[in-house]
Amino acid sequence: MVSTYFKTFGRMFRRHITRLVSIILMVLVSIGLVAGVGMATDKINDSLDEYRSAQNVSDLILLNDEGAFSDGDIALIKEQFGAKNVLTGGMLEFEVKDGKATVNDTALTFTGVPDGIVRVYLYDTAQSPSDVTQDVFENVQTYDTPAKEHTVTVYAERATEQLPAYEAGAAFTMAFSMHESRTETIDTGIPFIGEQEAALEIDISATQEYVLGGTLLNPLHMAVRDDPSYTDDPASDDEEDMLDLAAVFYVFGDLIDTVADTVTTGTFTSGMLEGTTIPETEGEQELTIAAAELRNQVYLTLPDAGELFSFGYEDALEDAERSIAALGLEASPEILTLHENYSFESFTQYGAKIAGIGYVLMVVFLFVTILVVLSTMTRLLDEERGQIACLLTLGYSPAAIISKYLLFALIGTLIGGVGAYFAGLGLARIIFINFEWNYTLPPYSSQVVMTYYLIIFAVILFSTLIATVIAGVKLTRSEPADLLRPKTPKAGKTVFLERIPLIWNRLSFKYKSTMRNVLRFFVRFLMTVVSVACSTALVLAGLAVLDCCLFQDIGGAAMIGVAVIVLVFAALLNFVVIYTLTNINISERERELATLMVLGYYDNEVAGYIYREIYITSAIGILFGLPLGCLLCLFVFNVMGFGSIPGIGWFVWVLAPVLSVVFTILVTLMLRRKITGIDMNSSLKAIE
Repeated sequence: MVSTYFKTFGRMFRRHITRLVSIILMVLVSIGLVAGVGMATDKINDSLDEYRSAQNVSDLILLNDEGAFSDGDIALIKEQFGAKNVLTGGMLEFEVKDGKATVNDTALTFTGVPDGIVRVYLYDTAQSPSDVTQDVFENVQTYDTPAKEHTVTVYAERATEQLPAYEAGAAFTMAFSMHESRTETIDTGIPFIGEQEAALEIDISATQEYVLGGTLLNPLHMAVRDDPSYTDDPASDDEEDMLDLAAVFYVFGDLIDTVADTVTTGTFTSGMLEGTTIPETEGEQELTIAAAELRNQVYLTLPDAGELFSFGYEDALEDAERSIAALGLEASPEILTLHENYSFESFTQYGAKIAGIGYVLMVVFLFVTILVVLSTMTRLLDEERGQIACLLTLGYSPAAIISKYLLFALIGTLIGGVGAYFAGLGLARIIFINFEWNYTLPPYSSQVVMTYYLIIFAVILFSTLIATVIAGVKLTRSEPADLLRPKTPKAGKTVFLERIPLIWNRLSFKYKSTMRNVLRFFVRFLMTVVSVACSTALVLAGLAVLDCCLFQDIGGAAMIGVAVIVLVFAALLNFVVIYTLTNINISERERELATLMVLGYYDNEVAGYIYREIYITSAIGILFGLPLGCLLCLFVFNVMGFGSIPGIGWFVWVLAPVLSVVFTILVTLMLRRKITGIDMNSSLKAIE
């Protein structure tokens, strides 16, 4: 008996190898795409978190808009958070237009500095990029620039699509004039009068020379374009209208180190010379402004905050902000988190959009895959009625018989599922690498992420096995004699078109026969229409997203790769669905097709008999797929935060159904040999 069991199992595999392959492909395509999209989100988050830890990225930045932090404030902050977790520095941000800018009411003139928003980072405790312990620099390229007296060495953010490239040792100059009022005691040089207090007005003019010492990558500036400034557009209060940075420089030590020309005027304010004008004098003075004098930023890391995207991390940020508020600082700083950092937040938002797309696709792909796989297994069991009857007659229990088909479904689902996991890993890596268009990417995380994969695989596997059990139990409860008889054909019935004589009377016999066959098996017809409609809707959604990214320039270049992947897998699913359902249809109707051959129908006529039904059913599915695709686009656009139905290009509405039609034609061409190669003798052989 065991030998007979395995022989029938082997014959079933050989006979239904095409269906096994169809199950494998369906599972591979659907799970592979959804798992890949979901894994990409997790990989983005894990990579950012690991990058934050490796580069000791600041969790909080305290920005004092009112001036420099006092030594007392710095001492309190270090006492609260630990000196090793605190880095102090400064930041200047100003707009350069036609080589001119105004900073703190001082007019500046630049040479070599690009027009636009310029940001300058100042480090008061670091003398070089290697001394920075937070937001640790990467890709530091140091130029062999000879030191020159009164010339300040600066570093620049590496060249990107947004930021310019500079030659090694590039020179910049900054000319400025300042006016200073102060009271001093000066020596009059007059006997018996000596020193007198005077109110002095000093005009200072100087030119500071800078030389480029190298370039570097600040982990807070991963974006290669559109990195915004903290300077609001005067015409708008909307954060989206914040201006983009044009240049980012880094200064270690002194910001100003030059010899300034001075013109001094004034009057005496006391003594015998009170009210007397002091003769105008010209001179020179050493002018030094250290970074510490402009210390308006404090960088904080929270080593015990946990993973970047965990609930505990958000709680740690809130606790830290409350602690800062309780310190009683002299300054009232603005507190910035990584949510206010463009690079981290925009990369995270992209990950969230991809996850949202994954959720939407998960529902649709699951529905289509489960529908087709269930149809494959239930129809396979129906075709195996004779084998089931023989096994029952030989004394096999219903459980043993059903287990054979469970094993068939399990093997197909497992092979497809295992392949889908590796396909998902590859897709996740492709999606991640695709973000190189927008970011200097952190190292790709090696953490294993399987959440999306396990969810969709478990649902498909569970649904397939349960449906197989239900169909198997239904058949094994029947008498073997009933199973050995051919299944009674479904009775014909009047179709709705017959109630429309204007149409029905004009149809030829073959088209009347086709319409009756299409509508006679309503469940099969409905399943095919729904499957084709859903797969067409997926193709439409993929094209719509691609249209937004490519031709409407919204959504970001990094989303193009995601859109292409969705489109490719949706097209594959569309093709596999049409192929599988058509193949099942042909297998179920071999006796019917063999009968037509015996009656003298030519190969083209026999093939056309099936083709007409396929084309009509697919056409109806495609028509329903367009409004369904419109609804799916609404969900996808809502999740991504961009795009609209009216904004979809006209070619999308044309190309989506055309692709489905092309796939249908390809399927019919591929299956023509199966139709024309039917063995009439074996197909018409009496079963009794």
